[in-house]
Amino acid sequence: MAGWNRISEKALRFGLLLSKDIKVVHVHSEDEAHGIDEDWNEKILAPIRENGFADPELVTIPSSYRFVIAPLMDYVLRLESENPGRKVAVLLPELVVRHWWENLLHNQRVQLLKILLLVRGNQRIVVVNIPWYL
Repeated sequence: MAGWNRISEKALRFGLLLSKDIKVVHVHSEDEAHGIDEDWNEKILAPIRENGFADPELVTIPSSYRFVIAPLMDYVLRLESENPGRKVAVLLPELVVRHWWENLLHNQRVQLLKILLLVRGNQRIVVVNIPWYL
C-alpha cells in the first residue's frame, strides 16, 4: 500500500473478507515525507474496529532510492517460507483503463510484481487483482 486512497481501501476491504491474518505492506523510501503510519490509526484502524474486524498488521519496509519491487518480493517470499502450511494471497490493486495506449501513462509496477510473484514464487502464492476502473 503506497498510501491511503480509494484503491487501497477497496483492496483492504476485500482482504478483510478473505482472512483475519492481514498484513498491510508499505515500502517507505527515504525521500518520502511520511509513510502510511500517520493515517493508520485514524483512517484505517478506527473504521475496521468499529465494524468488528480483526486489526491488520502494518509492515513498513525501509527502502532507498524508491525501490519497491525487490523489497516486496523479498518480503513475500520470506513470508511464504516462514509459513510452510499456508497459502499466501497477495492482493494487488491496479488501474484498468479504457484504451490500451493509456497503460503507457500509468506506472506498471503492479504488472511487474505480478509476473515476478508468479514466476519466482511457489504454488502457495496466490495473486489476486483488485481492479479500479478509470
